[in-house]
Amino acid sequence: MTTKDEVHDEAEVRANGGQEADDVAAWAVRKLAVLSIPSRPEEEITPRQSLTQDLGVDSLAFIEALVSFEEEFAVRLDEDRLLLSSYDTIQDLCDYLRATRIC
Repeated sequence: MTTKDEVHDEAEVRANGGQEADDVAAWAVRKLAVLSIPSRPEEEITPRQSLTQDLGVDSLAFIEALVSFEEEFAVRLDEDRLLLSSYDTIQDLCDYLRATRIC
């Protein structure tokens, strides 16, 4: 069942970057599903979830994910933005990664 927030989030993704944004969001969900403690199915992950409180992602796993992102999308992330504490939610992380990917 799709919620109103999920419909809004999907519309926002399409308006703010099209296919690249979809690719980034899909990558983030796949990666965070594996890195969450305990790991969870992709369909349980939503953009408003906290990386640390809801998913239990730690700083080492977070750095691993960002290195994977750099390899997957052939970009170099700003070293100042590699701290887990820079992002509260999955949406915050996706917004930053989309901006990096699209630029």
